[in-house]
Order: sequence, then C-alpha cells, then structure tokens
Amino acid sequence: MNKKQFEEFALDIMGRADMLTLATMGAEPYPHLRALFNWRDAARFPALAEYQKGAGLSVLLGTNTSSVKVREMGSAPWVSVYFMIPSEFKGLCLSGKALPDPEARAALWIEGWEMYYPKGRDDPDYTVLRVDPVRARGWAASAAFDLEL
Repeated sequence: MNKKQFEEFALDIMGRADMLTLATMGAEPYPHLRALFNWRDAARFPALAEYQKGAGLSVLLGTNTSSVKVREMGSAPWVSVYFMIPSEFKGLCLSGKALPDPEARAALWIEGWEMYYPKGRDDPDYTVLRVDPVRARGWAASAAFDLEL
C-alpha cells in the first residue's frame, strides 16, 4: 500500500466508523480503553465531520476535563485511537500525543450537549483534544500494515 492508498484507506475508515476506541496509560502497567464518539462520522455528526475536512489524519476527541482519561493524558500524553469497520475486516490504529486544542474547542459544539456540560460551550469541564498521529497500524481486509507517519 503506497502513501496515497493508505491515506484514502485511513480517511475512509475514519469517516465511516461510528465509534472509536481510545487507549491511555495510567499508573498501572496496562492501558485503559474506552469508547468515544467518532466526530468524523458524517452520518452522526455532519458539522463536526465538516470541520475536520482537510485535517489529514489528526483526530479530535471531546470529553470532560474532569475525566480520568484527561488526567492520565496530562502525565502520559501518548495515546492510541482505534477505528474499525468489522463487517469489512478493516481496522486502523493511530498513535500520537493527545494535546488540548483550544481553537477546535471554540468551534465545535452541538446543541444538546448542555446535558453533559451545563454551562454550554464555555463550560470548563468541556475539553477537546487533538491527536496528531506518528504511527499507523491496522488491518486492511487481507493484509496487516505498520507505518511511521
């Protein structure tokens, strides 16, 4: 798979997976996994997906500032994000540092999220993190791949 084919493959999975899995490291010697909404899923989040067009393989994650995962990323910012399309035997794991993205935080909001963040878009418990991947691993139907980005 050449670079162009890989990018097309990756962006396709990222645009269609309804959820993603985030792996962080805490004090324990094993990773912590949790499912998050995939903001690139245009079927579920059209405005959020549109905002991310042209962002390459960067991944935006929304969560609570007070969450365990944000605390873990504060001391160990290296994470992995996994997207998959099980029915097609396709998976993509992107690894990189998760860092706050104030610009995306200011731009990304969906009415109704007040149930999670009562003070709205400016709620201090609302955080957007950006992962700029440095490595990609996964499975493309019949072949594994492992790439430095």
